[in-house]
Amino acid sequence: MSAIPQGTTTEEAIRVILDHVGEIAAMPQVVYRIVELTSRTSTSARELENAISIDPGFTGKVLILANSAYYALPRKVTSIREAATFMGFKTIRQLAMTIGVFDMFVGKTDSGSIRRRTWWRHSVDAAVCAKVIAEYVPSVEPEEAYACGLLHDVGKPLMDRHSREKYDEVERLIQMGVPVLRAEQHYYGVPHDLLGGAAARMWNLPPVIVEAIESHHSRIDGEFAKQAAVTCIASEMAHRAMDGKKQQDSTGEESPTSWQWPAWAIEELGFDDERLESAYRRCQAEIAERSRMGF
Repeated sequence: MSAIPQGTTTEEAIRVILDHVGEIAAMPQVVYRIVELTSRTSTSARELENAISIDPGFTGKVLILANSAYYALPRKVTSIREAATFMGFKTIRQLAMTIGVFDMFVGKTDSGSIRRRTWWRHSVDAAVCAKVIAEYVPSVEPEEAYACGLLHDVGKPLMDRHSREKYDEVERLIQMGVPVLRAEQHYYGVPHDLLGGAAARMWNLPPVIVEAIESHHSRIDGEFAKQAAVTCIASEMAHRAMDGKKQQDSTGEESPTSWQWPAWAIEELGFDDERLESAYRRCQAEIAERSRMGF
């Protein structure tokens, strides 16, 4: 397996990959419509139901989640209109985005499917964590943070769909101790954060989401610095909660404050040990609850 030829620019590598994956790199149009409608104060529940109902499978998934024990609605709901009434438009938008983006991560049954499903699980967990963390940061909107967390690693499945064999080689380098971004750069000519940001621009997603995707591995300055930092810490917390990357203090308990967190992100958010501990515990609980509901 050969790497991307030397001399290929990052911009050229991005263009080659996004051109190659073609329509696969397009998010479902129904998701765009739902996000648009739920962003308006004038949208009715009937309008939202009509937008979602054009895809029966999509409708079924939303209703299954809405009726799960996680949301504890007062009674079973049988329409998107009822779900919107009980749960609110923001929650419906979250569900729609989560379900809609699923197809980006899960493809046909093959050796790469397990890898993509692992990425998908992490993305949902990171979205949950991002929403929790945002509640500690007044300038970051929790629903917006959820979207950033959900999409932060979208560059990875795009790489995998472009060439599964190359990502096999990326993982081989990672197992040898090569950092993820460097391994991806070697084989694809671009790391997943920059590729994901380019895809988000192609989809005309809001700048805050583009910036969070592109910058969740490194400090940025400017309007969306805190959103990028929230996304970074959310991804780290999701990994630690699910992968068992635990260090123990003298009492034998997990000690999140003793772990090494990305210093730039902690500094940007102004988190002290108490806030970090509190956010992590809440993230753990949310992830566990999502797992119990089978999603």
